[in-house]
Amino acid sequence: MATAAPQQTPRKIPPFSPDFVKGVCDVLAQTDFPGLTGSEIDSLLQMVRVSQREPGGNKRESLYVTLYNIQVRQHAGNVVGGFIAKAMSPGRYAAQPGRFNDLRDQLNEFLVFYGYSVSDAGKLVTGQRASSISEGAALAGRLQTELKRRGCHAELLRYCDEELVSRSLFHAMSEASKSIPARVRNITGLAGDGAALYDGVFGTNREHPVWSINAHESDSDISEHRGFKNLLVGIHGHFRNPRAHSSRIFKDEELVDFYDAFSLFSYVHRRLDSMKKLTPRGDN
Repeated sequence: MATAAPQQTPRKIPPFSPDFVKGVCDVLAQTDFPGLTGSEIDSLLQMVRVSQREPGGNKRESLYVTLYNIQVRQHAGNVVGGFIAKAMSPGRYAAQPGRFNDLRDQLNEFLVFYGYSVSDAGKLVTGQRASSISEGAALAGRLQTELKRRGCHAELLRYCDEELVSRSLFHAMSEASKSIPARVRNITGLAGDGAALYDGVFGTNREHPVWSINAHESDSDISEHRGFKNLLVGIHGHFRNPRAHSSRIFKDEELVDFYDAFSLFSYVHRRLDSMKKLTPRGDN
């Protein structure tokens, strides 16, 4: 009769630093979505053989105190690593894949400065260590991180959040370009798209504009206004239309072009922030 092989004692992981443990807890136990709820945290702690959370001012603090004290008592970081693996198990998020991606991206933004990352399988793995904010954004692979660092307008992130999470540059650029006419329609209440919309809002050589990005009084104002309108028409023709009539499989986007395009779109939205309705000619 064959005898069962003896169970191997798990290899001890060196304890993690207090800053590391706190950063992980700040992400996983954040108050708002996609953070774990208190009951989710308690259930995950049970899975790594921690009977209960220690007291704290909030769930982030109590989770930090619990995990850090455990590794101090055990002289090992196994429970911390195990908690991350349980919390980031992809099966937990089968019905909420966006939540998994968001948590993973936020963790990786932080972990990259310690030479770690969370893999597609939800495991804590070692990797390249970032030494600067920009390098961290690139290594973490989260497009939103770099876009926010560059001052990307919030309206763009709102329009293409899902595309950025899935890291689809083609679809993100397509949705971002659509945000401009949508914003103009929302501000003005007018319908239409492309050049027809912009003619109706910003005027033509024959028709006075209804809205403007400046006072529209001096020659410089008028020149700037017309140039801005031409810019919107150019964005529609260069970015929007080609992607609306082609498939992603026939076009690869370059990351540097992606960031430059979003910088341009952000500039447009910042100018739209200051749009004003002009007084019709002849009115006092």
